[in-house]
Amino acid sequence: MKNSCKSANQTGETSYAPQYRSAEHRLGVLGRGNSCRDGARRSKPSRLARAATLAVLGLAAASIHAAVTNVTWNAELTFKETYDNNVYIQDNAPILANVTAAQAAGLKPVEANKGSFITSILPKVGLDYKPCSAFKLSLGYAPEIAFYHSTPSEDYVTHRALFNFSGKVGDATWELLNTATYIDGSREGPTFARPDDVPAIGGIPLRDRRAAFIFRNSFRLTEPVGKWFFRPVATAYIHDFKTDQRYQTTAEKAMFSYENYVDRQEISGGMDVGYEIVKKTYLVAGYRYGRQDQFTLPGASGTTLHSTYGNAFHRILLGVEGSPASWFKVAVLAGPDIRQFDSGTPAGFDRNRFLYYWDASATLLPDKSDTVTLKSTRYEQPAFSSFSMYEDIKTDLSWRHKFCDQFTAALGFTLYIGDWQEPVNRNDWIYTPSAGLTYNYNKHLSAELTCSYDWVDSKVSASVEPLTSSHEFTRNLVSLAVKYAF
Repeated sequence: MKNSCKSANQTGETSYAPQYRSAEHRLGVLGRGNSCRDGARRSKPSRLARAATLAVLGLAAASIHAAVTNVTWNAELTFKETYDNNVYIQDNAPILANVTAAQAAGLKPVEANKGSFITSILPKVGLDYKPCSAFKLSLGYAPEIAFYHSTPSEDYVTHRALFNFSGKVGDATWELLNTATYIDGSREGPTFARPDDVPAIGGIPLRDRRAAFIFRNSFRLTEPVGKWFFRPVATAYIHDFKTDQRYQTTAEKAMFSYENYVDRQEISGGMDVGYEIVKKTYLVAGYRYGRQDQFTLPGASGTTLHSTYGNAFHRILLGVEGSPASWFKVAVLAGPDIRQFDSGTPAGFDRNRFLYYWDASATLLPDKSDTVTLKSTRYEQPAFSSFSMYEDIKTDLSWRHKFCDQFTAALGFTLYIGDWQEPVNRNDWIYTPSAGLTYNYNKHLSAELTCSYDWVDSKVSASVEPLTSSHEFTRNLVSLAVKYAF
């Protein structure tokens, strides 16, 4: 294949003594950083100043587009005001004696039905460098600075960066996508005074406001050969929590629960082969081999407990992808998920349970004003708040209607299921309808009003899991955002 970089394209394109630990010695991802507790955290103004300075420097650096024609850039700034009527996603008020016990242990139990206004500042800058069709570099930085006015312990700054590579050499296309996220948030996990408990699916909104580093990477190379294509693929995922871990006795757990977060990672690779059955639509067969690991929790007397849920998996996949009509796009891969677990899994855990995997999406364009999108995923992974395994099953349905150049409306519905394998008794279903209205004043200035409602149904009987009702919650979110694109 010819290297098209020989002819440059000049046009450009557009989680009772606390134990702090981290996984960077294993994963080699970041330095230890500041291990201070909430009482000694940096003030809001200094955190804001640091993040704002980084954003301004990014915007300034992007100005080099004026001197290099194969570099293009984009920048935008969003201010968002949100009201969350249940910040800690707890509906049941805790027993006062249990709150007192948790406070005596140096912890701060969460409050039930605690509402707060949230001010968010979201600058974003991106840069594309394309010297030729064989190589393109895309860089982006998008911090999120959030202030919880009634619950300041939940303030955070999330730094999101992407660095993507792609290109086309002859008929072959390749891409290497990398995203890194660092959450500068509380280093103390949430505490739930009984009868409260860790909410549905581990309480993802609480998790994603606490200190952590997340890295995701994917690679694929697509080589067409006549009606066939061959596509080697590889992915990596690392979730390194930066929160304190604490050992609790059985007596303490009867009064309150501190949520420890457990580091996890996954690496996989494989191959897809596709055959064109109709124009622009391919029947696809694929295979993946991968490895999942879950790491450590504190034990009694300063010991360290190691998870036994590490596993290797094989996935045999069949599906279809392409655009059989101008108004319809589809991509589906599904098949059995075969697991081989490390030795030492607990009694009651079915090491040979037959699992299903799927990753599916479809887009329907009934006319020029409407877009209907369906996306669904199902896969098993180690939990992030206990030694356990669960199936993560999520389905999103959305509809967007463009009334005119200025106004666009959206409706959506999400069903999110966390189904745990025994001996853990959890099966959480989160239902979320949502709606939004976008107004574009011009190509630079726009505003968006959104709302959503969460409600949870725990499918495990109280006779099996006495705290099952404490996994359930309701939550309303209403947001107004104003964005300026430079």
